[in-house]
Amino acid sequence: MSRKKTILLILLSFELAVIIPLAIALIPHETRTHYISVNARKYGYSPSRIIVDKGDTIVLNFSTLDVTHGFSLDGYPIKLMARKGMMFQKYALQDAAGHDMNEWSRVSTVKFVAYRAGKFTFRCTEICGNLHPFMTGEFVVKPNTPYHFFISLSVWLVFSMFVLFGCDAPPRFAGFKHRNIMDILPWLKPIIKLRSFQFLIILPNFIVFYLFILSSLWGSPVGNRNIAIVFVWILWWFVLKAVIVPLGGRIWCLMCPLPAPAEWLSRRSLAAVRYVREPFKKLHHRFSGLQRDWPAKIRNIWLQNILFLILISFGMILITRPIATALMFLIILGITLVLALIYRHRVFCLYLCPVGGFLGTYSMASMTEVRAIDRDVCKKHKDKSCFIGCPEGWACPWNQYVGNMNRNNYCGLCTECIKSCPKDNVGIFIRPFGSDKILKGYDEMFNAIIMLVVAIAFSITMLGPWGFIKDAANVTESKQIIPFLIYLAAIWGSALVVFPALFMLSAKGANRLAGNPVNNRAMMLRLAYILIPVGIFAWISFSLPAVMVNYGYIISVFSDPLGLGWDLLGTANSHFRPFLPQWIPVIQGIVLLAGLYFGLSRGYMGLRDFFQDQKLQTRAMILPALFALVVINLLLKLYMG
Repeated sequence: MSRKKTILLILLSFELAVIIPLAIALIPHETRTHYISVNARKYGYSPSRIIVDKGDTIVLNFSTLDVTHGFSLDGYPIKLMARKGMMFQKYALQDAAGHDMNEWSRVSTVKFVAYRAGKFTFRCTEICGNLHPFMTGEFVVKPNTPYHFFISLSVWLVFSMFVLFGCDAPPRFAGFKHRNIMDILPWLKPIIKLRSFQFLIILPNFIVFYLFILSSLWGSPVGNRNIAIVFVWILWWFVLKAVIVPLGGRIWCLMCPLPAPAEWLSRRSLAAVRYVREPFKKLHHRFSGLQRDWPAKIRNIWLQNILFLILISFGMILITRPIATALMFLIILGITLVLALIYRHRVFCLYLCPVGGFLGTYSMASMTEVRAIDRDVCKKHKDKSCFIGCPEGWACPWNQYVGNMNRNNYCGLCTECIKSCPKDNVGIFIRPFGSDKILKGYDEMFNAIIMLVVAIAFSITMLGPWGFIKDAANVTESKQIIPFLIYLAAIWGSALVVFPALFMLSAKGANRLAGNPVNNRAMMLRLAYILIPVGIFAWISFSLPAVMVNYGYIISVFSDPLGLGWDLLGTANSHFRPFLPQWIPVIQGIVLLAGLYFGLSRGYMGLRDFFQDQKLQTRAMILPALFALVVINLLLKLYMG
C-alpha cells in the first residue's frame, strides 16, 4: 500500500472511531426520576456506584452511619454534609462587599438533573479518618460518551500503528540529535565537577527528610494533616513518576538522602576523595568495614521485586499513617548503615531498594543518559579512572564502567565519572523518550510487569468506589485478617503468576506467528519493553487525582507542618477545592493513550534486530499489542467507565 493510501485509511478509520461514540450518544431514551439514599461510613458509600441516564432527575438523600462525612460531586454543584441524622447543603454566596462566602443549610433531600454525561466522582470532604482522601463513589451518566470515545480511540490507535508500520518502517528518531547538556549549558560543567556538588544537592533533602521523620513521629497521626504524608506520597510520588523519571531517569538517586549517611560513613568523608596509590581489591580507595563485594548470584533486581511487593502489600497503611512512613525510613536507614560496613559500592541502591528497582527499569525510557562522548577514547585509556577511582573522583559507587555502558538501569547519575575522567570524555546527553529497548533478564521483565500490576491494583484500591477493598487493605484499622490475606493473594498472584503468564503466552505466540526467528526468552525480553512506557503513563494517570484533588493539603501543611493547630503562613485552613476534577478522567485517558503509543512504537523499533521484513514485525506485534490494548482498556474502565 502506498504511503498516500495508508494515510487516507488512517484518517477514514479515525472518522469511524469518532462517529461510533457519537452515534451511541444519539440513541434516544426516556428520562425519569430516581430517588436515591446514599449512606456514608468509614471509608465508603452505599450505593458506591450510581448509574443514571442523561436528563434524569435525581432526588438525593444523604446520611452517615458513623462520623461526619461529606459528599461533593465532581462536575455538579452538589456539596453536602451528613452528621447525626442531619443533612446539610452548602451554598456559595457573596457578602455586601462582593467577597465569596459559604453557608450551610439543613435540608431533607437535594434535587438536581444529570445534565452532563460521563463518569463523575463523589468524594468525602470532611476529614473522617486515615483513609479519608480515598473515600469516593462513582456517578455514571449514560451514555458515557467520553469513555466510549477513548475506547474507540485506543482501538483506532492500535489499528493505525499496524497499518502505518506494516507499510513503512517505524521511526528511527530521525532528526533528533543527541546533545551533551554540558555543551548546551557550559556553566554547568564546572558546577558538576565540584567535589561538593552531590553533597550540596543532598544536604537540603537530608535536612527536610529528617524533619519529615520527626513530623511523622511527633506530629498529627492524621495523614492529610502531616507534612510527611502529604509531601512524600502526594507531591513527591507524583513528581517522581510524571517528571523526574521520564526526563531524568535515576536522577533522584543523585539527591536521595536515605543512603547518604551510610555512604559518608563508608567513605569517612562528606565530599573529599580518600585516594590510595596502591589499589586495594582493584580500587584506589579504602572504605570502612569489611569491604566485600555483593554476591554475584544475586546481582540482579529479584530482591528488589520481592521487597517492592512486600512494601506495597501495606501500601494503604504506609501512605496514610505517618508513623508507618517514619518506621519505613528508619528501617531503610539502618539497613544502609549495616550494609555499608560489610559491602563496597551502593549495594542497597543497586540490589535492595524497592524504589530503586522501578527507577532502574523505568529509566530505560528517560530522556537523559550519562555516556562516554567517544568510546574509542575509553578503549585506549588503560587506567579506567572512572571505574577504579583517582585523586579527583571516587570509583563508581554503582560499579558501572561508562566506557561500555549502553543502558540507564544501573547508573545513579552521581557524576563521579565526570569528575574522575582525565580525558573529559563523559557527558550527560539528551535523547529521545524510550531509547533503551533491551531488557537483559527475567528480573527486569518481572519488574515491569509488577509495576504495571501495582498501578492497576492501587487504582482499584485507592481510586475505586469499593469500600470493602479499602477495608481489606486497611487491616490495622479494620482488623479484617482474612480479607487482607485475600487482598494480598490477589496482588501477588496477579503480579507473579497471572499477568506474567498472559504476557509470556502472548510473546511465545508472537514468536510463532513470526516463524520462530529467535528463542522465546529473547522474544519475551524484547517485547517486555512495551510494558515500560505503558507502565510509566499508567502510574502518571493513577497519581494525577492525588495532586489535582488534594493539592489543598499541600498548601495547608506549609502553615501547619505537624498538624498541631499552627497557622504560620495563614494557609492552614485553606478550603478543599479540587482543581478541575470533572476533567481528571479525560486527562487520564489522554495520558493512557500516550503510553499505548509509546509502548507499541518502541516495541516495533525493538524488533528490528530480529526481523528485516516489516510484515514479520507486524505479525510479531499482534498479540503483544492486544495485551497492551487490554491493559489500557482495563485502566480506562477504572478511570472512565
